[in-house]
Amino acid sequence: MNEREIMMLDAAVSVFARYGVKKTTMGDIAEAAGVARQTLYNAYPGKGEVIRAAVRHVGATTYDAVCAAWKKADTLEDKLEAFLVIGPLAWYDRVQESPDTAELIEGIHAAAQEEMEALNSRFTTLLEEMFRPHAEPIEAAGMTIETFADFVFTSAHGAKHTAPSRAVVEARLNALKQTVLTLIGKVGSSD
Repeated sequence: MNEREIMMLDAAVSVFARYGVKKTTMGDIAEAAGVARQTLYNAYPGKGEVIRAAVRHVGATTYDAVCAAWKKADTLEDKLEAFLVIGPLAWYDRVQESPDTAELIEGIHAAAQEEMEALNSRFTTLLEEMFRPHAEPIEAAGMTIETFADFVFTSAHGAKHTAPSRAVVEARLNALKQTVLTLIGKVGSSD
């Protein structure tokens, strides 16, 4: 992606959060990005394409941020914390900025289901890599690395659903983190 496309997608994310998916027009996105409508249409023929590209862009940015944080992390706990804060907690915060959260989520899922599934798979694979050195306790608990990574991703992703506040999301994510660390036997250890 070039800088202009990134600028248009960042503007789209902001406009979708402000107005919702249904009310947002291509003109709104072009105006927010500071480009002509035709420039936006040349890059993305319609709003569905913008939504799908925005999901891929936000997902890639989040993935890259998690990977960068993991390079600096010394322990499994640090890596897990980075994933939970940069991923699900940040996603919760972003969605809560929208005046109509349900409409925003519904609109994104309707237009970008395949992109969401690919993103989920990518993060689950990343978690598998993180858990692979800890295969013994995971397998001793009757799970495969793949099943465990899927469980952690799905639980983290679901922690924000129906949460009445950020504090509840944080508590759910912390409970998940402590459960993972307990199962792996890393509570209070240096790794």
